[in-house]
Amino acid sequence: MTTFHISKDKVDAPIFYRAVPLPFKFARENLKRIRWHFGHVNNENQPHAVLENIPVCANCHSFTPDGSTLVMDVDARDDKGAYTLTSFEKATHVDEDSLIHWSDYQNGKFTYGLLSQISPDGRYVVSTLKDCEIFVDRNDLAYSQLFFPVKGILVVYDRLNKKYFELEGANDTTFIQSNPCWTPDGKYIYFSKAPAEQYEESGLKNGSVPKDEDIPHYKIFEEHFLKRDSLKKFNIYKIPFNNGKGGKAVPVEGASHNGFSNYFPKISPDGKWLVFCQAESFMLLQKDSKLNIVPANGGEARELTCNSDNMNSWHSWSPNSKWLVYSSKQGGPYTQLYLTHIDENGLDTPPVFLENFSFDKYANNIPEFVNTTYDDELKIDPAFLSENDFIVRIGEIKQRKGDLNGAFAEFDKAVKKFPNQSEPYFKRGVVYFIKGEMINAIADITRAIEIDEMEDYFTYRGLAYLKLGKNEQVVNDLKRALKLDPRSFTACSYMGVAYVRQGNYNAAIEILERANTLFNEDALTYFYLGLSYFNTENWKKSEDSLTAAINLGIKNSAQNPVYSLRGEARFYQNNYDEAVKDLQIAVTTSPNDHQLFYLLGKAQLETGKKREARQNLLKAKQLGSVQAGDLLNTMNV
Repeated sequence: MTTFHISKDKVDAPIFYRAVPLPFKFARENLKRIRWHFGHVNNENQPHAVLENIPVCANCHSFTPDGSTLVMDVDARDDKGAYTLTSFEKATHVDEDSLIHWSDYQNGKFTYGLLSQISPDGRYVVSTLKDCEIFVDRNDLAYSQLFFPVKGILVVYDRLNKKYFELEGANDTTFIQSNPCWTPDGKYIYFSKAPAEQYEESGLKNGSVPKDEDIPHYKIFEEHFLKRDSLKKFNIYKIPFNNGKGGKAVPVEGASHNGFSNYFPKISPDGKWLVFCQAESFMLLQKDSKLNIVPANGGEARELTCNSDNMNSWHSWSPNSKWLVYSSKQGGPYTQLYLTHIDENGLDTPPVFLENFSFDKYANNIPEFVNTTYDDELKIDPAFLSENDFIVRIGEIKQRKGDLNGAFAEFDKAVKKFPNQSEPYFKRGVVYFIKGEMINAIADITRAIEIDEMEDYFTYRGLAYLKLGKNEQVVNDLKRALKLDPRSFTACSYMGVAYVRQGNYNAAIEILERANTLFNEDALTYFYLGLSYFNTENWKKSEDSLTAAINLGIKNSAQNPVYSLRGEARFYQNNYDEAVKDLQIAVTTSPNDHQLFYLLGKAQLETGKKREARQNLLKAKQLGSVQAGDLLNTMNV
């Protein structure tokens, strides 16, 4: 028998949410297909798209309790840490004046600003800064990424005074502090906390993308989480805001230290209940994620009965504290929205599938009740996006897909429409560089530098000069790149190559050693360091550097004669047995080098292999070695 119950409590607000194609890698490469919808459960029409067809990423969002203000993560001016704060109305405009940049708190150093939330009075925004994340694409349509922070503190932006400040008590860098949410009165912030992973363990300096030099280190770290050898369990804490002064954070009973990972705290607007997600480990997109409810001040937690067996997350309270909208994969890989009623005792009803909110082949997530009247003409205008942003982002997407001609066409269009902006010139110059057209690459990047001096610009132009053999220009450009970013491994390493080509081996050694302090797993850097030490007759250091290059997988070739150099270095140290091994490999790849045959023969003589020595000395003599002929005349064989 089927029974129906009708609640006396209205679903008193429309819902704002995101619709995204899967897998997430596809979505990132096709950003213009992501949409944001706005709809009400009492409307027969499907929720209409209020924001769509934009070529940059926009993501997590929240609203003030009165529904008057929207805040949202956006990519603006190539800053993935940009954030908009704007009035939410029939014609909502996201313009330059509505943007802040979380990196401003860090003197321009990049930070995402993760899972930000606006205060009830609209004055403050709290976010996770100084953050690092695990971010891995997976070959699984339903669970196509693993994403969670491994480092971060809570930082507040004061809209009135236009200032940023750390929240004392939630700014300990030995912990991850994330997922902040405000109590309705704005007096407390709930957040998730777990031990942090520092650079030494993770290989992540900031953000979720390791630099080239950190990738080998990071991959080992990443693998532990992918195989679930390492688990990250979060606990929910509560901290007084105290007019921005912070205080002591305390764990919330029932939502912390229970053997599970507890995250995404949401306090009901009446301040009575806390609903949060719980899973074995990690945070976002967990198959075993279940919604739990506990009194706001802590107590005995209970799993909601509306949960399915397949991910339950991204929940939001209705303004009257009677309804909860959330996302679940109950119906398959594409996340859909469900509704449950919460009574005064915290008991919930079976879920109601919001079928009208579904779109074929789209996952619906991040739903948010908005305390406003539904208007089917409401639109969000991304006025912060200039035409340049659209064109350049489309070019970047095409370049990532390997469509260099398509990318070039977009960057070329941007250059012609915006001749006074540096980014289009630089992007077009990089395509020229990849295609091997160095003169054109240098011309474009030089124009970009004339407009705006950036480390990447100088580095790329330096590499283009290196391809042309203009070593003095290489050194000049890479010096300027290092002045802008002293930790640029690429600039250090290639400056060393230029010094080697100039014959300035002492300078090469100094800068290549510096490169190795920044990243010690690049085979070519070790090769050129070994070559420099060889030319200054430091045979032991040359041997050690060349051995490191070989161990890192460098291929012996005419361009990189690693075995011949190491063989000679070993020969000059009287290590004849090892020298023979290297020189035997070297002569197979350089069969016309009489010096190698001469040294091989001489080393074999030292090890007592006179017959082999004579054969190699004869070969050296045939190739023109006078020394080999003289030595043969003295041999008694």
